[in-house]
Amino acid sequence: MPAQDIGVLVKPAGPDCNLACTYCFYRPKAALYPDTPRHQMSDDVLEEFVRQYVAMSGPQVSFAWQGGEPTLMGLEFFQRAVYYQQKFGRSGQVVSNSLQTNAILLDNQWCQFLADYKFLVGVSIDGPADIHDRFRKYSSGTPSHEQVIAALHRLQEHNVDHNCLAMITPANVRRPEELYHYFTDELGLEYLQFIPLVEKDPATGKLADFSIDPDAYGEFLCRVFDLWARASEPQVHVRMFDDLLALHAGVEAPSCLLREHCGAYVVVEHNGDVYCCDFFVEPEWKLGNLMATPLTDLVQSEKFAQFARRKSELGRKCQGCEWLKFCWGGCPKHRLVYADDVSMPSYFCAGYRRIFEHSQEQLQRRARRWLAQQCYPTINYDGVGRNDPCPCGSGKKHKKCCML
Repeated sequence: MPAQDIGVLVKPAGPDCNLACTYCFYRPKAALYPDTPRHQMSDDVLEEFVRQYVAMSGPQVSFAWQGGEPTLMGLEFFQRAVYYQQKFGRSGQVVSNSLQTNAILLDNQWCQFLADYKFLVGVSIDGPADIHDRFRKYSSGTPSHEQVIAALHRLQEHNVDHNCLAMITPANVRRPEELYHYFTDELGLEYLQFIPLVEKDPATGKLADFSIDPDAYGEFLCRVFDLWARASEPQVHVRMFDDLLALHAGVEAPSCLLREHCGAYVVVEHNGDVYCCDFFVEPEWKLGNLMATPLTDLVQSEKFAQFARRKSELGRKCQGCEWLKFCWGGCPKHRLVYADDVSMPSYFCAGYRRIFEHSQEQLQRRARRWLAQQCYPTINYDGVGRNDPCPCGSGKKHKKCCML
């Protein structure tokens, strides 16, 4: 992949966070920096990173700020980041920023800044209080849901573009309808992303007790899909379904999970260290440090290319699967759950197979309709009966073609 097409996921506060979520996979990364009790990106690293990344990028430059909790850096840090983006940006370049956050620190001043500079804010929230607060607490055990909801309302009052990222945990995996209606009807969210939870217990090497069952995850997705698909033109976007719709339309999935190869982005840590992936911030997959080696050289290194190819190391079960071109084996992290063998099927294989089969017919129709409207934007489906010829011109009955 050309250097200008590589994205970055920036962790300016490293693994530091004001919460101590039970399931957090990134907090232990503090062990990589034992001599640094507090992880903060310096102004020198920020300026150099922005300079290099803007120079490396094409006409579209996207900064994704994550953590840990990136807002621990303070508002002034992000004001400087925007200043450097403006300073180093070339004429005609369009710069965008996204911020993944627990939202707790987002007061009115923060929200006004995020609105002014058109940040897309992803809010981490797992559902209603009894679900969210089971895992997302302060180190003292104090729950966080109330503060997150207050911040979410402030984002909405300031018209900040925002979405929701929810971990699917033992607390919500069997409550899909309640979760979906909570996000869409009660909170007014239109963009949802569901992340299935599986981690290893570092003490035993076995599955952590908060990991969810693959079949339960598949059932969750199928039931959410049925809710989502009730609308002829869904106003709610669910990332997994948007990705699958793209694949049915012959377009590459936006998310790396369903792409053939890894290597769409790199992680930049607080001190300028660059890693291959958010899930593989570990010594084996450290590419270098951008203060010593230009970022463009790091993303074109053989180690990064090797990492990107690993997703293609598929075992016999995956190679013969009818759904291979949908998931390409899934995320390598989930293929290493039971053994240190990246050719193993994804831990969530059974769940993915369920949603792929369950959604196929519906998404094929939606994809046909979308493609027809791209070619013939004036097509009118209103009043077309089930047994009428489909207006898209396929020659099929409407019920067998684009009818939703």
